[in-house]
Amino acid sequence: MRVKILIVDDETNVLRTLGYALGTLEYEIVPADSAQEGLRKAVSEHPDLVILDADLPDMAGAAVCLELRRDPQTSDVPIIMLSHKGGVTDRISGLKAGANEYVTKPFEADEVVARVEALLNLTRRLRPAGPTERGKTLAFIGAKGGVGTTTVALNVAAALASQRTATIAVELRPSFGTCALQLGETPPTNLSGLLQLTPEHIDAPALRNCLVRSQSGVRVLFGPQKGDEFQEVEPERAKAILRGLAGMAAYTIVDLPCDLSAATRAAIRESDYVVVVAEHEQTCWSASKVVLAQLASWGVNKGQLGAVVVKRSPSGRPLKAAEISLELGCDVLGLFPPAEEACQNAQRSCAPIVLSQGGSVPAMPLKEIANKLKAVFAVPAGV
Repeated sequence: MRVKILIVDDETNVLRTLGYALGTLEYEIVPADSAQEGLRKAVSEHPDLVILDADLPDMAGAAVCLELRRDPQTSDVPIIMLSHKGGVTDRISGLKAGANEYVTKPFEADEVVARVEALLNLTRRLRPAGPTERGKTLAFIGAKGGVGTTTVALNVAAALASQRTATIAVELRPSFGTCALQLGETPPTNLSGLLQLTPEHIDAPALRNCLVRSQSGVRVLFGPQKGDEFQEVEPERAKAILRGLAGMAAYTIVDLPCDLSAATRAAIRESDYVVVVAEHEQTCWSASKVVLAQLASWGVNKGQLGAVVVKRSPSGRPLKAAEISLELGCDVLGLFPPAEEACQNAQRSCAPIVLSQGGSVPAMPLKEIANKLKAVFAVPAGV
């Protein structure tokens, strides 16, 4: 796979000159002519190195550099800063913002190319030789359909991402995925593209091409969106997808169908923790016990298992987590209160409840669930 270099500069001649010089050396060039475009592409394109203008019209290069360093997904990408200002104070400011190199304009293209190659070589030497740390995979499965599994999973993912923790959400479903509707997205790619590949070809580049960064900060692998994209997820492909994603984020949140298929079983076995989402009514209660028994038969132990209970109606006696935990035989991570209006508002704003209505009553248990899951593993921000 070719090394990818992102060049962020509003001067056309700079983009053209560096693009040509580096392109002749077989580097893949990703151009951006503004700070905002550069920040977006730094996340979506996953460059190996960034060349950044210090004097962009919409944001100072130092501020862009700081943003890249704060984001777990781009915190370690090497950066070469270009600037018309060559004073010692300017250089120090650029380096303090997080740049690895500082080059003044006008420059010789050969010098920049030499710095690019030296910095890439240094990065390769400093990178750990062993395998990268694997993030945690958290599977969410409904006791039956229509209990709000996707809503809970998506809000937990957004809550984790809001804490500057690299988070991916994936709809591992054979048919229509509703995450796009909840987020107001029209994804250009989705799961169906990966399902056309053999498991050995579902690698990091293929996965990155199918991930969409949402406004919530979560990178999402959306489920199929059209009828001609619907197809069964084979177990080996499910395993390849989840193993690949685990190397790309601290947390992968998996929204599973409740069909207990072979693909669901494979996904459960790839997961570090399983959350069963159940509605507080008798039919779903019975279904919950069946699902929990099936999970136990698949080798999921009590330490890897929790439940989220959704109460749709405000009537009836208040729910008590301790009683439910005793009845179901697993930990209760949270009780989600009646939230029809909150869900409707979230749909209209195209943002999860934890972000669009962060101080509301429905948002609090969702944030608490995310914090409890994070505490189980204490995964550092970013992977």
